[in-house]
Amino acid sequence: MILIVDAGNTTITFAAVSEENDSIVKRFKVEEDVFQEDARIIEELMTANESSKGNELLNKWCKDIVKALCDKELTCDEKIFSKAVISSVVVEDEKALAIIAAKLAEEYVFLNKDNCGLNLSKYSANTLGADRMADMIAALDKYGKKLPLIVFDLGTATTCNVLDEKGCFLGGIIAPGLMTAANALLSKASKLKEYKVNEPLSIIGNTSQGCIDSGIVYGHALMIEGIIRKVSEKLGKKCVAVMTGGNTEHIRDYIDSPFYYEPDLLLQGLICIGKKAIND
Repeated sequence: MILIVDAGNTTITFAAVSEENDSIVKRFKVEEDVFQEDARIIEELMTANESSKGNELLNKWCKDIVKALCDKELTCDEKIFSKAVISSVVVEDEKALAIIAAKLAEEYVFLNKDNCGLNLSKYSANTLGADRMADMIAALDKYGKKLPLIVFDLGTATTCNVLDEKGCFLGGIIAPGLMTAANALLSKASKLKEYKVNEPLSIIGNTSQGCIDSGIVYGHALMIEGIIRKVSEKLGKKCVAVMTGGNTEHIRDYIDSPFYYEPDLLLQGLICIGKKAIND
């Protein structure tokens, strides 16, 4: 099996993938802030050669991951996975993730601009997040015959990545995510509480709550539609939209423009990298 790791701004997902059919067997998700505290300790202890304390915390995480993904107990120095592929947008996590991957897998690789296989000649690749690369890799793998593509990821941020008719990455848009925008609004309004996404009853709200629901849900859906329209106008050809990310579920029924929904797009992109590296 291959270990896939998606370290995002809010959560970290560990997934076990079958090498036989590329399917995700199981996944294990943890909060980013919970992992980051232990990641800092692991890195400091290992760097300071305080192996006993560092190994204790490292072994705990490795055992938890293996138990969740493989339903088995981890034995000493056992390599559970043939390979680990990691996407991380949190620099502070990367050394600890590398230590964990080295313990659990025969080899590991971080997705980056040099191994992604994308044409990044029209973009400053040093500033491109691995999560966006993974989304585009998977979108090209599945929808490469439908170019140009607009690849959306609706998470903490809403990202939009544009691939032209030749599959070249042109650039994109980064906007506040649906919940990020909602919580920012509520933080400035003393009479409003923490927001929970509700299905708007109408585009025109007739209560304060209804107005907020409409603004958050329809506002984000219409932003997506507007981006699709304006980017298509810019390229002179109708773009095919591919959408992923947890917030897609909240707005997918309010988007009139056609799109393909791929909930595991990022993980599928990492699987593509894992297959490529193994085959090479």
